[in-house]
Amino acid sequence: SATSNSILDRAIDSEEAQHKDFFRLEHVEGYHELSAKTKIFFSAAVAKWDAEFYVKVDDDVHVNLGMLATTLGRHRSKPRVYIGCMKSGPVLSSKNVKYHEPEYWKFGEEGNKYFRHATGQIYAISKELATYISINQPILHKYANEDVSLGAWFIGLEVEHIDDRNMCCGTPPGNALNLVSSYISTCQKLLPQS
Repeated sequence: SATSNSILDRAIDSEEAQHKDFFRLEHVEGYHELSAKTKIFFSAAVAKWDAEFYVKVDDDVHVNLGMLATTLGRHRSKPRVYIGCMKSGPVLSSKNVKYHEPEYWKFGEEGNKYFRHATGQIYAISKELATYISINQPILHKYANEDVSLGAWFIGLEVEHIDDRNMCCGTPPGNALNLVSSYISTCQKLLPQS
């Protein structure tokens, strides 16, 4: 964390000593560092585990692991797959908004939209794509928003984008048939579908 040896860090150290269930990254947390964290995460995960898929989930999203396994199982035979709640929202050029993109000019004229990419709350990528990130980490460009960066890294590759609406946030917790649920009920309204 940004404040080493904090109460939270000590609690995590204690749980890690007892359960050995944390995956720590050499990274200082910060909203503007999420794209860097994404590169570091996938690179470290590929080095640590030989998996068919790697899944990124925000800490405020609840995942039905059975449904996630079923969803991923449907795509096991595909070598380069990117699964998530795909969106395409406006590129925000105004500096006084939360999702401001300093490099907005790279996306064309003012008012343009981003290319399709998965929302950052949860997405899965196949082993080949995670390996691609790991190998190319030093030269992958980081945009202001982590989900846009990930989508940009795949835009010129032969990747199958799977728009799985079951991976969209905003579904209240408690329904056993949901793949994900979240207390974030307005996330789809932030960047509208197109």
